[in-house]
Amino acid sequence: MLIRKLVEQADQRSGAGEGVPRYYRSRPVRWVIRIDANGDGSLIDLVDPVQQPSPYLTRTSGIAAMLLVDTLEYVLGIAKDDSDKARNGADRRNDAFLALLKSWRDNTEDPAAQTVCRFFEQERHLDLANGLPDDAASSELVGVMLGESWGHMLPSAVAFWAQVARERKSSGGEGICLACGEVGPLLKTVPEMVKSSLIPVGVESNGRPKRGRDAALISVNTSAQGRGGTLQLANTPICEACGAKAMGALNHLLADEHHRRRGEDNVLTWWLREPGDFDLMVIERPEPADVKALLDEPYRGRTGTSVDTNAFYALTLSANQSRIVVRDWIDVPVHDIKNHLAAWFRDHRSTDRWADGYHCVPLRTMVRASGRWDRSKKQYVAGSTIHGLERDLLRAALRGTPAPPHLIPRMLHRIRNDHHLDLPRVAMLRLALTRPPYEEHVMPGLDEKNENPAYVWGRMFAVLEAVQRRALPDLNATIRDRYFGLAMTQPEATMRMLRTNANGHIKKLIGKNESRGAGYALDARLAALSQLIDADKGLPGHLDARGQTRFILGYDHQRAADMAAARAAKEAKNNGDHTAD
Repeated sequence: MLIRKLVEQADQRSGAGEGVPRYYRSRPVRWVIRIDANGDGSLIDLVDPVQQPSPYLTRTSGIAAMLLVDTLEYVLGIAKDDSDKARNGADRRNDAFLALLKSWRDNTEDPAAQTVCRFFEQERHLDLANGLPDDAASSELVGVMLGESWGHMLPSAVAFWAQVARERKSSGGEGICLACGEVGPLLKTVPEMVKSSLIPVGVESNGRPKRGRDAALISVNTSAQGRGGTLQLANTPICEACGAKAMGALNHLLADEHHRRRGEDNVLTWWLREPGDFDLMVIERPEPADVKALLDEPYRGRTGTSVDTNAFYALTLSANQSRIVVRDWIDVPVHDIKNHLAAWFRDHRSTDRWADGYHCVPLRTMVRASGRWDRSKKQYVAGSTIHGLERDLLRAALRGTPAPPHLIPRMLHRIRNDHHLDLPRVAMLRLALTRPPYEEHVMPGLDEKNENPAYVWGRMFAVLEAVQRRALPDLNATIRDRYFGLAMTQPEATMRMLRTNANGHIKKLIGKNESRGAGYALDARLAALSQLIDADKGLPGHLDARGQTRFILGYDHQRAADMAAARAAKEAKNNGDHTAD
């Protein structure tokens, strides 16, 4: 199914005029051998390599030249180093390149092939090699141009290279292709690998991405991997046309920034059965208008508006050495993925201390917030995120599944250690508590009717912190800095101690004219919150993981509501003063 959908995508792209020749890949060409009408050649350094679709097949082993565009080692015989082994290898690779040019000439009547072969047979390319700078790497690509035209883009070169590719990759047998269902020549191996740069393989401790390898979508090169001990694609029959289309489409999608989402050690690529305006990157750019459109999506059919009948496909990949790991494959109607994304935003959106209303969080920001918080730098430590969380959250967003079971305990551990709480962390906790196995009705903001003891205790802790801050504005360490971890786990003992201290702070506030009103107001809020707690049971002695999560949500919701009220009061005061003027 996956291969078939990639083939369909390749046909759609080709029909839209966006295709490149089969068995061609966009690669950076640094050097150009330009042959003029007289057969004379010159070597041009482009300095900044030019991305050029050029003949390409995966070099699994041995020597295999590419037509007209290859490395300096193949085209000019430039050795990797000065050793005899490297020089012999470069000579053999150059011989293979020349042999491929002669085969192109012998199988076509194109005069261009005659001109190119004559230039190389006269060994003029060796003179050009002598003019290379010492720092030229043998792996840099060089192409051949005839005047102002690329030789490898000539119709005869494109057709000949396709023939070469079929011969190199063919199994030599025929059968029914799993993708198209037609009988035809079958492939021995996949015709092209996914470029190393297209699949992330993780980051170093300093935050820099690791270097990967080219990877194969299907690789069976030992008897232990194949069914019945068979090798290569014997158990995955794919015809030459479908194999080339599928791998070309996959590389194209992974290279298209409008159809991919790169993570730390995975990449998601998606496409639609038919072209449409749906953009999955709303998950990283949750603009209010786009989120609202998704939240309204389930009601479109009820109001007589047509429902999108298009299909959505998504593929999540990671790499293990030179093999691709398919982490997830999604094939659903577009309206289903829209509903899942709507639920994703609905289940995690929360209030923020610094802005009014409910706010959704980019998935990448959530993942970053799972790391350690560096107080001195006021940022999350690079490379410290929860391993595998990105894939788990991505799956939850696209499939509507629960958050990973380890999310709550891991996040509680982080918060207890660094006492840092922000919108992304709160959003993840709310998401986990809203979905199975908990399935609690958690408001995105302050729930004044919620009488859950842990939630109420979180609200009380926020008010106690406000009391201390108002009474001791110059204090370096607040009760959150000193007692937040204890308050998360042992509410009864912590509340008794902090409430006693708060009484002294409130008495101090009431004793001053400038703070008397605030003192009475804070005392009244604490009294009102105390009324929500069962007088007989009181606060629990200990809180489990679910209770600690409720405590954090209550604390954050109260803080956000207090700051929103302060902003509203300030704005009302300013508007009043302006009116008075």
